[in-house]
Amino acid sequence: MCWTGIPFENARRAYYADKTWPAELRKGYTSPINALLRIPFEEGPAYLFKGGFPIWSSSFMFWTTFCTYYSWLKNKMFFFWVYQDFNYSYCKAVMMGISFSLASALSYPLCFTRTMVDLWPKESGGHCTWNNSYRQCAKWMIENCDQLYFNFMAGYSQWFRRYGISYSIALWMADNLGMFSNVNDSWQAIESQFPISAESV
Repeated sequence: MCWTGIPFENARRAYYADKTWPAELRKGYTSPINALLRIPFEEGPAYLFKGGFPIWSSSFMFWTTFCTYYSWLKNKMFFFWVYQDFNYSYCKAVMMGISFSLASALSYPLCFTRTMVDLWPKESGGHCTWNNSYRQCAKWMIENCDQLYFNFMAGYSQWFRRYGISYSIALWMADNLGMFSNVNDSWQAIESQFPISAESV
C-alpha cells in the first residue's frame, strides 16, 4: 500500500524538473498527470518507482507506529471517557496528538534521506557519501542519530503542511467510523455476520 503514492510523486518531480532544462532538452510535459501518463511509455514503468525507498519506508513506519500506538492508548485509557466522563473528542485529540508526534518523529527522517542523497553537497570529486543509496543513507542516519537526530527533522513543517494535516483528518475520520474500536467478536461470529438479526434476538 505504501508504494501507491510513489509514481505520483515521481511524475510530479519529473514535471517540475523538466521545466529547469533548456528548451531543446525538455520532454514537454504539460502537467504532472501528463508526465504520469507518458513516462511508462517513454522511460519504462520502472522509472515511476525509482527512488521509492524513502517514501515507502517513511509511510510504512508512520502508519505502523501511529496505528499501533493509538490503538494501544485507546485500549489503555478507555476509563477516562467511559467511567470518568471526560469528553471523548478531547481524549481522542490528546491520544492522537501523542501518537502522531511519535510516528512522525520516527518516520520523517526516513523521508529526509531523499533530500540528503539527492540535494546535499557531494564530497570532493562529486563522490556521494552514501554511493547514491537511500538504504546506505538510512543506515548511516540510524548509526549517527544520537548526535544528529534533530538535523534530520529539517523541513518537517513543510511535510506537515503537505501531508500531516490531511493524515490527521483521515485518522480522525477513521476513528469516527470505528476502525480503531476494540471489538472482541470473531469475524466468524454470528454477531459479526448478522449484526441486525443478532441484536433483535
